[in-house]
Amino acid sequence: MPHSYTVMICVSPGKFPPVLFLTLQEDKGVLGPIVKRAMYKTRNLHVIASTSGKMTEQLLIEWCEKVFFPHMHHYCIFLAEFWPTFADEDVVEEIKPGELEYEIITIPPKVTSQIQPLDVLCFRMYKGYFRKISNWIFLNDQPGQVHHRDLIIKLHSLIYQQFTSPRFQNLIEQGWHLSGYINKSFTSVNPTEFSFDGLTGHCDHDSCSRSLLLKFGWCKAPLCFHHFRERYHFCKMYLP
Repeated sequence: MPHSYTVMICVSPGKFPPVLFLTLQEDKGVLGPIVKRAMYKTRNLHVIASTSGKMTEQLLIEWCEKVFFPHMHHYCIFLAEFWPTFADEDVVEEIKPGELEYEIITIPPKVTSQIQPLDVLCFRMYKGYFRKISNWIFLNDQPGQVHHRDLIIKLHSLIYQQFTSPRFQNLIEQGWHLSGYINKSFTSVNPTEFSFDGLTGHCDHDSCSRSLLLKFGWCKAPLCFHHFRERYHFCKMYLP
């Protein structure tokens, strides 16, 4: 069945957390035992479900416990969008690690696009990257649908892996600069332009004559769709 879903991205100045939170739409609001057994497993996604495919207060708690707090140390200021669930500090306070000093600052309504670092720069890049791949799938009549569960999981796992490459680190920092939080400006590499512009030749794998899909953000390997998605090219070898 087609799935709606929510990708919950957060950043700190200079880096993405190692795990991305993905909420899938499931009729009963949970991932049943059969689905869990059959579902593609990745190392950098925490996959959960709701009836709408959107975040709820209970899922925010799980995001804090599984993704956010494990990577926060000593002191944390959480810059959150204007959303009633985020405003309930008591809920988060109950589950935060005792040794962590935690403060939440809420962005006023109607200015998120101006002062939220992800909205200012990173979301547009991430969505553009996903759109490039999904358009290629449609245009080349590839098997599988971009709104089906396993393809959603695989693609977001691989795309998120791209964005964690040191090559794109300044993209995050520039987002903080453009939002007005830091004075220094950074020269950043656009992940979509790096991966998709000016592709020539064939796939990096031996004896593969398929047309290229992209250039990988970590190792710079030119890859076809088959070796990127089907073979799940999850490389962390960085070549400047």
